[in-house]
Amino acid sequence: MGHDMQRVPSTTLSGPDSASRPESRHLDAMHTTNDQLLPNGTQAYNGEIAEPWTQNGASGDTNLSGSDAELPQVDAKMIPLSITISRLITYAYTELVTLVDTLPARTDADRRSEILKYTDHMTDMLTKLLVLVRWAKHAPQIQKCQNIIAYLDSQNRYFDCAVDSIYAAFMSMPGVRMRNYDVGNAAEILSTGSYQRLPVAIKRMVPPPKLSKHQVRETLEAISGIIRRRILCGEPVPLAMRRYVIKNGRIVFTVPG
Repeated sequence: MGHDMQRVPSTTLSGPDSASRPESRHLDAMHTTNDQLLPNGTQAYNGEIAEPWTQNGASGDTNLSGSDAELPQVDAKMIPLSITISRLITYAYTELVTLVDTLPARTDADRRSEILKYTDHMTDMLTKLLVLVRWAKHAPQIQKCQNIIAYLDSQNRYFDCAVDSIYAAFMSMPGVRMRNYDVGNAAEILSTGSYQRLPVAIKRMVPPPKLSKHQVRETLEAISGIIRRRILCGEPVPLAMRRYVIKNGRIVFTVPG
């Protein structure tokens, strides 16, 4: 990534929020005297020459390898370095204008105190920014590590989903498994033409066939015989119920009065 696309943590610099200005394309917007921009994108800090920043953020390498292109890009809680520099410059300028506007109404001692506070505060902020800019040289490697971690996390999630799917398929297999062929019953049906091994519960659900008139007459005669035998061989019938008629499976008693 280019110099203006370096991403840094959003909480690195402290200070009040201020209105954003157009992003600076070069570090010379800091108006510092110790740092200078050399040809070919090489940055010098206090006489030290850093490696040039290339388009993909790696030193001296302008092509992404196939494995790097497949890694997910993690940009959470990261902001471009150019925005950080621009906001710090805006903040420093705003504080300076405010200081210039308020100094005439103060005493000489207060003026010196406020100027000293402003100078110390801005020195701390610019020192942090300088450390951050030097650290940004290694941002591509850190970004690549974050991308690798995100890639491994996604692969771990895919692995967990695959394991869960395999386990769910395993648990559902008994319900969809095909039973063995019933060779014994098939041979019985082919040889005898009927199947005699049905459960008794199935016969209870099937209504019995209607009896023929001959079967009904024989059944009623059998019931009449049973009733006659019970009357003759059972307990004595009271005298008032000695008059009865047994017919069609029924007994009809005639009681006088």
